[in-house]
Amino acid sequence: MRRILTVCAAVLAAGTAVAAPALAVSGGEPAQAGAAPWMATITFKGDQPLVQRESCGGALIAPDRVATAAHCLDHGDPTHLEVHLGGGTLSQEPGRVVPIAGWSVDPAFRLIPSPLDPQSFEKSSAAEDAAVIKLAHPVFGVPTLPVARTAPKPGSTVDVYGHGLTKAPDPKDPTAALGDQLKHARLSVIDDRTCAAGLADPAMLDGPSVLCTQGTATVCPGDSGGPLVEKTPLGDRLAGIVSFAGETAGKQCGEPTVDGFGDAAAMRSFLTQPRPPLAPMADTEPAITGTKAAGATLTCEAPKWSTPPAKADYAWYYNKVDPSNGFEFYVPVEGATSPTLTVTPDLSGHKLNCGITASTAGGTVLLYSDVV
Repeated sequence: MRRILTVCAAVLAAGTAVAAPALAVSGGEPAQAGAAPWMATITFKGDQPLVQRESCGGALIAPDRVATAAHCLDHGDPTHLEVHLGGGTLSQEPGRVVPIAGWSVDPAFRLIPSPLDPQSFEKSSAAEDAAVIKLAHPVFGVPTLPVARTAPKPGSTVDVYGHGLTKAPDPKDPTAALGDQLKHARLSVIDDRTCAAGLADPAMLDGPSVLCTQGTATVCPGDSGGPLVEKTPLGDRLAGIVSFAGETAGKQCGEPTVDGFGDAAAMRSFLTQPRPPLAPMADTEPAITGTKAAGATLTCEAPKWSTPPAKADYAWYYNKVDPSNGFEFYVPVEGATSPTLTVTPDLSGHKLNCGITASTAGGTVLLYSDVV
């Protein structure tokens, strides 16, 4: 259930890909004020209303750490996102904005394609779907949501929170389904066999790392990364992280389905490790220098790094236009995998940009230059 995974899933703009796998708790109820002080909302930076920039949820599990879904961050650019803590109705209570110092994706994270559409990121389920965001500074005075040590058993009652979609979007009024108000729903934990039967293919369920639920409500795009909470004698605990739901079986937001969550207890060692390795973090964007003329050489200048990569791969892209609808998209220049590009006569008439795939043990980011 990703807005980054579903609504914003793989956005191609001027050759820029942004990763994303759910919606705003369809069928849920408004969360009471103060009920989820540890709730985090991950948004794209920008000038649009906050509810239109919301991409995923998360939970403050330590003063300087937010747990979310790996699919919300994997191959994205952390400089394009921000974290809001304690937001209720986003248009009125945006919460406290906390800068991001970096993030770390569970190294075992992987997408599991749906047989309905093996190439679709949005219809995939996932394994080990967990990530942590390191905040630029600790946040004090805000309760944290500790990570559960054991998973709730089938039949247990749990609560999910999110700002995702509340229903399937209407093309005539696409903003009507946006989850402005934080919602929550009460769900029941189900066993792996029941969960697998609700997917397009039972093989899409990674039982060791996934906790499943079912109920009268369901998660939707934009809920991805949000917390599944179990009430225990010791207080609330993070039992799961919103990962996927009915989209894996071709269902729309709001249709009855099983919901899949990253099992927080199973991934506790990753979520709570003292010093998680961070994915690369850039202070600037890549930039193209040189003249775009036949026979000339362009150079893709690497950004300045606050967290440098262990490995960086380059690619170049040129624009194409679909004559049937005028849609512009970018495709790779075959064989162009170095920081420099010799402009051939056929490329000189196209828009060009470059991309850098940068990796560390903490994850991979994709950075793109402006178009020339």
